[in-house]
Amino acid sequence: MARRINRTLVLEGYLVADTPVHVGSADTGHQVDMPFAADGMGRFYIPGTSLAGAIRAWEMSEKKHEWWGRLEGIASMVVVDDAPVETKTNAELWHGNGIDRFSGGAFEGIKFDRQVLPKGTRFRFRLQREISKGEDISETRRWMGHLLAALESGEISFGGSVSRGFGRLSLKNATGSEIDWSSRSGILSWLDYGPSPSIEGWRKEFSAVSKSASRTLSIEINWQPLGPLMSKSASEGMAVDSMPFVSADGKSYAMTLPGSSIKGALRQQAERIVRTVLENAGHIEAQQHFEQIDLPLVRELFGSSRQGKDGEQGARSRLYVDTCYSELSLTRREWNDLDKDVESWKKTRYPLVKADHVSIDRWTGAGLEGALFNTAEPDKSVKWEPIRLKFDCGRGGDQAPLSLLWLVLRDFCSGKIPLGFGVNRGYGDLAVKSISFSGLFSFGYDKDSMEIEIENGTPRTQAHADFIETLKKHWTAWLETQRSKEVA
Repeated sequence: MARRINRTLVLEGYLVADTPVHVGSADTGHQVDMPFAADGMGRFYIPGTSLAGAIRAWEMSEKKHEWWGRLEGIASMVVVDDAPVETKTNAELWHGNGIDRFSGGAFEGIKFDRQVLPKGTRFRFRLQREISKGEDISETRRWMGHLLAALESGEISFGGSVSRGFGRLSLKNATGSEIDWSSRSGILSWLDYGPSPSIEGWRKEFSAVSKSASRTLSIEINWQPLGPLMSKSASEGMAVDSMPFVSADGKSYAMTLPGSSIKGALRQQAERIVRTVLENAGHIEAQQHFEQIDLPLVRELFGSSRQGKDGEQGARSRLYVDTCYSELSLTRREWNDLDKDVESWKKTRYPLVKADHVSIDRWTGAGLEGALFNTAEPDKSVKWEPIRLKFDCGRGGDQAPLSLLWLVLRDFCSGKIPLGFGVNRGYGDLAVKSISFSGLFSFGYDKDSMEIEIENGTPRTQAHADFIETLKKHWTAWLETQRSKEVA
């Protein structure tokens, strides 16, 4: 027997990629290690199961989990359609490699590539919430308003590697409607005029509880390079050996720092901090060259895909790092034109320099014959968009991971964490101007946002002493707990 539905709420719009997106396919790929999901017509799309899973994970209330159905024969009351690509988009091939935990360099034999859709890609979105007899319509409207706010702000990420620069999408051109199936007049109204617009009503229902609803702390770092800074393209050029890695940023192509690269640099410094303050942490090593090092608190902040040394299950990252783009944005043809002879570089108007280098013969100390190479280097005048981080406050109330993140950001401000390619050879140095926080209501603070200015590499925290003091207390408490375990 079919269940009785009294009302249907429908949310529609377009999910627009604010970062690159990767949704894995069942096909292992013959030319690509990880191809993007495609439907039977060969169109790229995000499956409804992927969308529903991410939204369900975001929805943390046990009571509302009943809406999603159960294996014991209860169908879901939330229906999410597949989201096909709405714009003509060229997929990009992003290359990656595993890091050797012993040497710090690329691990031989662990290279992979994935097919991604770039920033600016649009997907059609449709979610339907069915309401059965006896359900609280006001509660459901508040939930729809909360979901709408989360989708519009990009709080919910979709696809793979969402903590490493992929999958942040925001809902645009949203429309909401309701259909009343419980009365003759409601059905006739739907037949005559279609669904009733309701999106503003959902916003009003949610606005009363919005102050404490956010579970995400957003962090924005304003910075500027002090010299050449870039990620290196995986392919060599015709006239230039090493070109910057570029990706589409909506209309053209910009130099790109992948979120995985930024997160890896931050994690390395976090591991260095924890090893320094814990006596026994210095003896913790990876079982394999390519495995993450299982350090306490680091795995809680940055995540771990493998079981911990004490039998803990893999941990999902609480820190999400967006891919970062330069403000210098050129067409694909303009980038290709730069890969030409020296004369074309003398005429270029872009802040890029073709720098010649030579490898050194370790026996003679002179230049090695046949080892001349060159690099297209952006100069320090190239501006970049802010580095954006997101800290998940929803899983556990412990603020010790946030305390560790603050110590890492403090070192980042002081210039101890270079980014990108060639950081041991003069590349990647930067200066931080300010760090902004929003979403502090999640931690019980009186104001939701604040901005900390950075002066000569040092955060000016005098005006935010309460926030810093709270983080110090949580950090001290965590240290005392860990040291007591070491003694035991």
